[in-house]
Amino acid sequence: MKDLCLEPTALSNVATTEPFPLLSHEAVLQHRRELFSPEVLDNCLHYTRPGSVQLRGMAPRYAPFIHKFWHSPEVLKIVSSIAGVDLVPAMDYEVSHTNVQLGPGGLDAVRSTPVEPPTATEEAIRAFEADKAQKRAVTDQTKPIIEWHKDSHPWVCVVMLSDARHMTGGETELMKGDGTTLKVKAPQMGCAVLLQGRYITHTAAPVDNMPERVTIVTSFRPRNPMLPDETTNANVRNKSHLSELYYQWTTYRLDVLAQRARITADALRRRYDENVKANDPEGKKGMCLVETVNVGEVEAWAEEQIKYIRETLHEMRPLDKSGK
Repeated sequence: MKDLCLEPTALSNVATTEPFPLLSHEAVLQHRRELFSPEVLDNCLHYTRPGSVQLRGMAPRYAPFIHKFWHSPEVLKIVSSIAGVDLVPAMDYEVSHTNVQLGPGGLDAVRSTPVEPPTATEEAIRAFEADKAQKRAVTDQTKPIIEWHKDSHPWVCVVMLSDARHMTGGETELMKGDGTTLKVKAPQMGCAVLLQGRYITHTAAPVDNMPERVTIVTSFRPRNPMLPDETTNANVRNKSHLSELYYQWTTYRLDVLAQRARITADALRRRYDENVKANDPEGKKGMCLVETVNVGEVEAWAEEQIKYIRETLHEMRPLDKSGK
């Protein structure tokens, strides 16, 4: 984070990573097979802006492999060790959120996306460029495929599902604390990049010489419920089925509250046992005359949880006219 002129967060001082291998070729194919299935395209496709579409909320119902992959202990161990903090998927709805840059075929071509990624040979790129010149452009290639933004979730893992060997563009651009920007190399197919995206303003440059750019983004939050959790629904409510999103959102937040309450109660029990052992001649519970509960600490804890509950409700407010 300091390299970006930003302060380290309470979660980690890691801002982003170099691309690292994560998916085998077979895993890439299975991701694409499930993501571009008729069921996902019929139920999970959101047309968010000219030039791109997003697929969201497909796991586990329509994408069981994807769901198991991103919840597997092996994958979570890799992601957590690189990020420097123990992470879990934010919610099932945020597993393998898919960004698809539209080619000359536009929205209709998404339904014919092949399982095997188009090979990015130099001949294929020349053919694509020639074909693109004859068709109306579907997006302004001088503009980012995604607007400048901060993510809704603390950490994101971005994986390339397209052959990007000869790709131009496609970088993630980060806004530094001093107002300058830094471009991060796009990963190759099957490779991933981790980004502490809730705390870094960023965007994605368009690809201007490839028939497709398909990336998946799985969002993560800290496993430890006592760590700060600044997850929001800011960028996802207008591209989600809210009945499902709000169910997952509310239950995850209540689970965090329950874990916090249990951890705090257990700490009080341990303190009580220590007080009894140290101060009661018979070491018996039931009449400990030493203060165990610090009322000020409990009050501060309660205020923190009340704030968390209010934030939980705020993230389910009605959408405004702009869809936010």
